[in-house]
Amino acid sequence: MLPVRFPGDILCRALWYFSQTTTISGGTLLLVIAVHRYLKVCRPFIGKWSLKVKRLVVLGTVAVAAVLSIPTIFFYGEIKVTSDRYSVENTSLVGYRCGNKGSAGALFGYNVFLFIYAVTGIVIITICYTFIGRSIYSKVMTYRKSLRRVNVVPRPELSVSTVSDIRRSKNLENCATNDKNGDHGYPEQPIERTRVSSNFLKPPEKELPKHIKRRSHELVRANIPAMKNHFQHYKYSYMFMTITVVFVIAYLPRIVIMLLESIFVQTFWLKSDSAIVGLLFLYRLYILNHVVNPFIYGFFDVKFRHEVKYLIWRRKNKPVHPDSQTGH
Repeated sequence: MLPVRFPGDILCRALWYFSQTTTISGGTLLLVIAVHRYLKVCRPFIGKWSLKVKRLVVLGTVAVAAVLSIPTIFFYGEIKVTSDRYSVENTSLVGYRCGNKGSAGALFGYNVFLFIYAVTGIVIITICYTFIGRSIYSKVMTYRKSLRRVNVVPRPELSVSTVSDIRRSKNLENCATNDKNGDHGYPEQPIERTRVSSNFLKPPEKELPKHIKRRSHELVRANIPAMKNHFQHYKYSYMFMTITVVFVIAYLPRIVIMLLESIFVQTFWLKSDSAIVGLLFLYRLYILNHVVNPFIYGFFDVKFRHEVKYLIWRRKNKPVHPDSQTGH
């Protein structure tokens, strides 16, 4: 089941090196993005990264990945495979495949290092996005509680500070109304007035069902633009969370299989055809990450979606010059 038509030792080493570099750089960049989103959402008053700093961080990420991938040049290469099963008159079938051919101990140590590096990155990313989620949730709950206190219909432009201003203005209006009513010179009736005032200030215990339904409908309808504004404000955090989850699901099986392959060097691939097919499927599941990423970007980023539509539409409706048709 394994492909045995891969002649070219240099091509094999180059393929493994660049594949490992892109994998490590992608995972490290997601780690950097998680830390950056954490600082932006949970620590907004810390110094922001300038464009120069961001470019240096990206270049540093690629440089670190390029250095960490250098051992693959020595551990992988062209492997000669001889099959006695199809031998005819002392002539065996010979093939070549790209795989690990270095020292088993060194390869095992390298894969263990990559596994620890990946697990550490996943833990840090999980911690960062956990704090981001808690921060977003606390802000949303504060916003909703403030709306209930001032009894206003939520609008997308309202923030917690805006709601506090509305509550403060309502308190000032109530105080002004009480002062105005106290200047009319009504006769003093302390007992009766206290009873009437207490009964008057009590909110109604039951409201009409139609009023409740109408109010609930207004709140639900008014919450829609508020939810859209919330999603628009935190869309990049949600987008990178989704990208990170897909990356971990796609690449973790490959890392585990590489670790097991370095432990059982001689016997790992000596399995049935169905088992090899399943292992190869999990091993190459990382391709799913590259397929899904453009759709994730298009779903969360409206600008990216519009640019792709414009690119396709422009190429589809590209004007054809008369000279190109006639050849003159």
